[in-house]
Amino acid sequence: MNGGPITKYPEYSEISSRSDMKMYYESARKEINNYKQAAKSANIVSRDLAHDKHAAQKEAKAAGRQLVQLTKKQQATNEAKKAGYWSGASTIGVTILYETWKVTGFPGGNKWMEWWNHEAIYGVMVWVSTCTLAFFYRAAHDDS
Repeated sequence: MNGGPITKYPEYSEISSRSDMKMYYESARKEINNYKQAAKSANIVSRDLAHDKHAAQKEAKAAGRQLVQLTKKQQATNEAKKAGYWSGASTIGVTILYETWKVTGFPGGNKWMEWWNHEAIYGVMVWVSTCTLAFFYRAAHDDS
């Protein structure tokens, strides 16, 4: 035997001398210690990588939540602007319609003027015209 690393160990019954047995034993012991040291190093590296992984996951989760919040906030702001536009345009449109009716006459004649001028009727007309404008906008702009 030349003293180099041994890749295959014979069965116990096949070892002929005490000196060969000692050589195999020492070689096996070195190999086991090398494996133990490699496993220890791998465990240390693995723990460090796991720690880094968990830190990166926490950071990604926090960034994701922040991004969703910003996106939701931006979307809510855009929706509020759109609602303001529709409501403003509808109110202007209904007001112009009422002013026109004052000149040309209200539907149903002047006896219906008080009914048409009631806040509830005015509000319903603004709401209906807002919904109508929004419907036409959504139909024309397929950006959902």
